[in-house]
Amino acid sequence: MTTTTAACIEESFNIAGTSLQMRRGGSGAPLLILHGELGVPDWLRAYELLAQHYSVYVPSLPGFGSSEIPDWMMSVRDLSAWVNWFVRDYGLSTPLNVIGFSLGGWVATELATANSAIFSKMVLVGAAGIKPREGEIWDYFLNGAKDAFRKSFLNPAATEYVKYYGKDWTPDEAEQVECNREAAIRFLWRPYMHSVTLPGLLPAIGIPTLLLWGRQDAIVPMSSCELYKQGIPGAQVAVIEDCGHMPEMEKPEEFVKAVIEFLGT
Repeated sequence: MTTTTAACIEESFNIAGTSLQMRRGGSGAPLLILHGELGVPDWLRAYELLAQHYSVYVPSLPGFGSSEIPDWMMSVRDLSAWVNWFVRDYGLSTPLNVIGFSLGGWVATELATANSAIFSKMVLVGAAGIKPREGEIWDYFLNGAKDAFRKSFLNPAATEYVKYYGKDWTPDEAEQVECNREAAIRFLWRPYMHSVTLPGLLPAIGIPTLLLWGRQDAIVPMSSCELYKQGIPGAQVAVIEDCGHMPEMEKPEEFVKAVIEFLGT
């Protein structure tokens, strides 16, 4: 099934062992988006801006959105292997650029440690996967879904917070949020939001990497960013001021500017 809007094409198909929901749009070199643990609600303003420069692909990862999850898939490392499979079977040209948000940043990192040839450049946005030296990763699963979205933004007046989260959800929207949380629990619960082996693998990454964080990220502290920088050879850091865990939604123009400056066009 395929639907088209002015901004993007949304389609569902069977690939890489599962039924997958995909949003895509734009033209140019391929840019793969790997979303975070809260899922992705729509074709966001940031994607629209990026699609002016790239062909943007936003799959809903297995278990999120309307994508199914295979019984065998239990860990972030499994998820990274699935992304490798998806890129091959979907026919995306490699190496390609990738942006990974939180959970998606961890997935991209796991894949890059095993197969740096798949990516040309990598942007990690508030990436999970590394236990912070100072502070704690906020616990999604001891708090409600509404609290999780509110905690992810510094400014509750941000346009896309108001549009998607600062409202009463319909029954279908509420059900989707809970399905996404169920998938996140499956991937992230033990150990919570980090890997004990990933820090030792970071020096294996051989691609240009940008670590992009909101200064006031209340989900994954800046100290995790510092550990990523220490581990990934040559990693760069960009910080968006007055911004929380979702800069792509809270400050999309600043976010896209930083991404384009790093990736080029």
